[in-house]
Amino acid sequence: MNKITLLLIVFLASIKILSAQNFEGVIEMHQVTTNGLEYDLKWYIKGDKIAYELSTKSSENAVQMRFVPQKSSNSMLMISGNTKTEIPSEQITAPVGFSMKGAKFVEKGTSSNSDFKSVKQWEITTDKMIANVEVTTDIGINFAEHKQFFKSDYGLCALAESGKAGFPLNITIQDKAGNVLTKTTLKKVTRMPVADSFFQ
Repeated sequence: MNKITLLLIVFLASIKILSAQNFEGVIEMHQVTTNGLEYDLKWYIKGDKIAYELSTKSSENAVQMRFVPQKSSNSMLMISGNTKTEIPSEQITAPVGFSMKGAKFVEKGTSSNSDFKSVKQWEITTDKMIANVEVTTDIGINFAEHKQFFKSDYGLCALAESGKAGFPLNITIQDKAGNVLTKTTLKKVTRMPVADSFFQ
């Protein structure tokens, strides 16, 4: 009986790990930046493949672009309409004044929600900012492995540089005066098949 119980525990644990690595679906978010611009974000995830689509609600100067990290060429593929452009990772730069020098990482707690079983709260503090990042380890994506592609985003850069595993769900970045630099909020999670064309 003990052997059967042990095998069952191992089996259930392996299912949990497999489901995390094989998450497939779309995660929708909303982002407000320091200059007041607002964007809708859609993350397309299929196993270890990721892409994100950025769009604005404004009818004037509307923007819709999809970005796909390309590890093989060390570049970010940018897709706008029928136009595809590869941006070398060396050309992706961090926000002015951004630095992880002296960064401190504190786990503030764990929780769960209707979409994910494992959710962690991280506080990342540097000389100039405080980042509160909510991440889930139910998705097998580690931004530390993609950090060269996300240097231009405060929250993703901080998470990637921390080396902590997890996919960000909600991120709030403030300067030391309490001013919000950027805020990203989770809106919707849809588990569904994602076509390979989203990553090309």
